[in-house]
Amino acid sequence: MMAGCEKDEESSMLPVQMKSRQERLLGAIHLSTMEGVEIGPLASPIVTRDAGRILYADHASTEVLRRKYVGHGWDTAAIVDVDVDLSSRTLSRALGDRRVDFVLASHVIEHVPDPVSWLGDLREALRPGGIVSLAIPDKRFCFDAKRPESTPGELVDAFLSRRAAPTVKQVFDFWACYCQVDAQAMWSGAIDAERLSCSGTLQNALQKSQEAVKATGYTDVHCWVFTPRSFLEAAVTLAELGMFPFQLADFASTPPGDIEFFVSLRRVESDESESERALRVQSLRAAALEAASAPGPARPPEPSASRPPEPPASRPPELAEATLRLGRPLYHALAQAWPGVRTLRERLRPWL
Repeated sequence: MMAGCEKDEESSMLPVQMKSRQERLLGAIHLSTMEGVEIGPLASPIVTRDAGRILYADHASTEVLRRKYVGHGWDTAAIVDVDVDLSSRTLSRALGDRRVDFVLASHVIEHVPDPVSWLGDLREALRPGGIVSLAIPDKRFCFDAKRPESTPGELVDAFLSRRAAPTVKQVFDFWACYCQVDAQAMWSGAIDAERLSCSGTLQNALQKSQEAVKATGYTDVHCWVFTPRSFLEAAVTLAELGMFPFQLADFASTPPGDIEFFVSLRRVESDESESERALRVQSLRAAALEAASAPGPARPPEPSASRPPEPPASRPPELAEATLRLGRPLYHALAQAWPGVRTLRERLRPWL
């Protein structure tokens, strides 16, 4: 709280209270009246069992997860007990006839080989009006910074192919473009993604890709790379195609200094009319435009050597145009008579 005598004046200058990560994920969810599933909580669940009626789901059983993460910096004893094992079935099938009010998934969708089918299955696990709430890494501020954004066409390809594992390209790009990122420096503009060096080698990326080809199971990489804007623009395209049965319930672009954004999606029923779909698409498009105007990384300063010196103001700007019109002989004559004209050489070279 700011101190001072002029309380009324200062109160208008107080910063807006920032929401916590949990508040952003639970913005459209009421734990007191809703029952839900959290996917992939490991040792850091968003909703504890004391806080609400929650089931924990993961890609393996509790015992397998605790063995898998030994030596990876996790307190394996703190990994929560898994209620729903998704190693061989989808969430809706694992739940059987049971349905829930919400599904939470933090940093999960980028690992899913076919997000369209995955979201469709989560919808089937929801009661009417149910919520899917996602935390998604913003590629601009994490180790994906050098990778290009995923496109709607790639998502459609994965859906029509019923993809169950990452492509060789996704595995190769993940390892070839992996880079260490200081998120705060990215936000401040102290560093630029284009100038970052990759942490791995191309040979290692090739080896990982060859291993993925031979693997019989899932290879864990970021299959998808999003920014807040690119995710919502992809949602617009998919909604127009009838492949995104959700409306936007809540959205929070990446907060300054952070590395993730938050999307809450409300289930849309199958009897939606064409006019209702059009309004839903329009709402998603408006959110994408809003995300485009949200704060982003500061523009890094241009290197001083990259800008060519400006010609002295006293020299006539028409000189270059006259030289181009009259041709090479005049250029060489002027260059000998007036040495200063040599500063035009690089500009004129493509035409001479």
